[in-house]
Amino acid sequence: MYDDIEELFKLKNVRCNMKLKLMLDPDDPIRSELQKLGIEDDVNAEYQIIRKNSGVRYIQGKLKEQQFFVDVKDIIFIESLGHDVVIHTKGDSYNSRERLRYLETVLDTDTFLRISNSTIINKKHIRRIEASVFQKFVLHMSDGTKTEVTRSYYYNFKDVFGI
Repeated sequence: MYDDIEELFKLKNVRCNMKLKLMLDPDDPIRSELQKLGIEDDVNAEYQIIRKNSGVRYIQGKLKEQQFFVDVKDIIFIESLGHDVVIHTKGDSYNSRERLRYLETVLDTDTFLRISNSTIINKKHIRRIEASVFQKFVLHMSDGTKTEVTRSYYYNFKDVFGI
């Protein structure tokens, strides 16, 4: 295991054929260096590379059989519908192969918040918070959708927003 990626790149004559999921920005210079070493970006790969302590700025999503890098700033909310994870933006909805649990760990907690077992929201896209019965809140999001803060996440939500 390498502590410093530069050590890895000193192995200039080493070339391998390997598929990894690269959770790096499309313009990250490490992405091109890894590709020069023969490492191919594959969304279905079992192993992945992510920058330590950086969070992610993009999430890979699929729309109409094409892969896209969805900017996390554009994400309104992410929901799990059975085995499908859907990333909702203002204009489109993208399918993701990531589990909601994993996305919760890599998204910036200053911006994103888990509000139920099936939903993560972008706090910047909340337009209105409506109190509901039985320790719940209904959130009105910037795209017009409503989503519910469930009882399990009620007190954490209150703490985060100082309600």
